[in-house]
Amino acid sequence: MGFVRVVVGLLALAVFTSEGPVGGTATARADDGQAAVRRARERRVTPTTELRGVWVSDVDSQVMNSRAAMASLAARVSQLRMNALYPVVWSQGETFYPSDVMVTYGGRRMSARYGLAHDDRDPMADWVALGDEHGLDIVPWFEWGLKVPADAPLATRHPEWLSCDDAGRRAFDQDGTATSYLNFVHPDVQQFYEDLVVEFVTRYDVPAIQFDDHFSLKSTFGYDAFTLSLYEREAGKTARPAPTDTEWLAWRAAKLTQFVSRISKAIKAARPGIELSVSPNPYPWSYKNYVQDWPSWVEGGLVDEVVVQVYRDDLKRFEGELRSPALARLKGRARLAIGVLAGQKPKPVPIEMVRAQTDMVRDFGYNGVVYFFQESLFQFTAPGETPDSRFEVLQQMFAAP
Repeated sequence: MGFVRVVVGLLALAVFTSEGPVGGTATARADDGQAAVRRARERRVTPTTELRGVWVSDVDSQVMNSRAAMASLAARVSQLRMNALYPVVWSQGETFYPSDVMVTYGGRRMSARYGLAHDDRDPMADWVALGDEHGLDIVPWFEWGLKVPADAPLATRHPEWLSCDDAGRRAFDQDGTATSYLNFVHPDVQQFYEDLVVEFVTRYDVPAIQFDDHFSLKSTFGYDAFTLSLYEREAGKTARPAPTDTEWLAWRAAKLTQFVSRISKAIKAARPGIELSVSPNPYPWSYKNYVQDWPSWVEGGLVDEVVVQVYRDDLKRFEGELRSPALARLKGRARLAIGVLAGQKPKPVPIEMVRAQTDMVRDFGYNGVVYFFQESLFQFTAPGETPDSRFEVLQQMFAAP
């Protein structure tokens, strides 16, 4: 995701403070609402620094339950000489920070999960303060992208925002949850997301924000009346296209690229120098299945960092993805890192496989790794392992500064 482009702003950075020892209370002062333009925090991960990051998920984890749990994670990651956390801030149609934009569009001000409704907390402010305390890049991760639960306030109050599949359905099953896509072709959806990210980057002093593979659309979707009508006018097509139709696929991918461009320009106007990070699936799978033509985002200068999710369970397949012609073409055009799977409940990945894949990423000369996710990296153990033994191997992997 490109390298840091620090532009001197007219206003000072927001002040962040931390109080007490690790495990205590960390607070960060948010934007005062008086200035729309801020200077971006310089990335600690520089062009000559290896990115060593961890995605912080709220699934199968208690880390969001308390400031103490968040502080403990930040301290452990820093102890390992890692340098970045990617904490989830947008999930299941809700934010993990207080958002006026969400209220404006009929959503909840902040998620009520993890006791947030009964405590005067701002988890994002805490993450920023912990990043300062432990020398970590904090890159907020808008995990659910364009997806929301079908019964989320945004979906029920704005049904015209929802995309449909080729059978006319507005929802699909995602891990037992009826889930809908917000239609990124719709101008109101685009405005909502622009408002959301601009609010975020003007409020919090972060060096980047990230969208992942969910900032997309299944190739079987896009069949709502609004999108089909627009396609008919712009492409001159009257017949209903099949999901795999090459022109229909290319048109939707181009629309998503235009939307990414809008988001990129909006956040950089609001906070010059900030980076846009994306974490897609490998190409061309991402294009054929999720209409994400992310190599064109890099080539167009729309994104600054790409962390490709190369989640493979054997080294041969992993190596095959690292040899991708698309990746080879993009080296040097953006910070190009690899997402490594450390495990998912109930499927831990042996720590020696994590080590071998990390070594291979280094051998291929990529800019670093980000692990999915914090619990599987540290706590989910394969046969013959303990959390302590996994930690010892990680210490060996990151022995060098």
